[in-house]
Amino acid sequence: MEKHFEQIDYFAYHSPFRKYSAMSKFIFTMTLLLLCLYFNNIAISCYIIVTMLLINVLKNNIKLYDYIVMLSIPFVFVFFGCIAIAIEIHFENHIIIYVTKQTVLKSICVMARTFGAVSILYFFTLSTPIYQMVFVFQKLHIPKILTELMYITYRYLFILIEIQHQIKIAAISRLGYCDIKTSLKTFSSCIANLFILSLKKAQKHYQAMEARCYTGELLFLQEKQYYNKTTTIKATLYILSILLLKIVLRGQAL
Repeated sequence: MEKHFEQIDYFAYHSPFRKYSAMSKFIFTMTLLLLCLYFNNIAISCYIIVTMLLINVLKNNIKLYDYIVMLSIPFVFVFFGCIAIAIEIHFENHIIIYVTKQTVLKSICVMARTFGAVSILYFFTLSTPIYQMVFVFQKLHIPKILTELMYITYRYLFILIEIQHQIKIAAISRLGYCDIKTSLKTFSSCIANLFILSLKKAQKHYQAMEARCYTGELLFLQEKQYYNKTTTIKATLYILSILLLKIVLRGQAL
């Protein structure tokens, strides 16, 4: 989990799409997300999942294995949630648990729709660094306090991960996980130490920000971003292909 969380940030900063306009990527992502959620069609959701995979692997230079592993993180939550949808429970004289064709199709549709949306958001996340996201939210006039809290929280997660990793290595080197009893004691101690060290780190980082003339507002240096006509045309054609697929599917249904 720690490794893949750091990889997401790494991929975003090394993405070939990083130099393109963050606002254009945001509009493209939101358009796809709305189409995926509105159409609520298994074929369209699968089409989005496959095409997003190809875009991230072939164009965004992400290894197939890394991308699949990153998708496996939300897959666990989505899978068990869809199992709950597929199971019907009725309380009469006794409890009746059963699965019908309709509930299975409904759960598959929800799973496909959810993964389509996750694939779309992954494209935006893996191609847009956090400071560009903040820039987009500022352009949308999101309150600064929210964008700054989002940025600070995001950065502080990496600090917590680093502290936790160091504590874990120290505990392992001292045989802190040699048996169940010792592991439980070590785990509780690690949680307490993590809380104390995180507070100390937070104080030091705040002092470092004040030493750099922090006055209550975070300022971000924005890179020059480009509007690529060819990429814009390709993105438009991709959106049109989804609309065309919906028309074809509707024609077959009739």
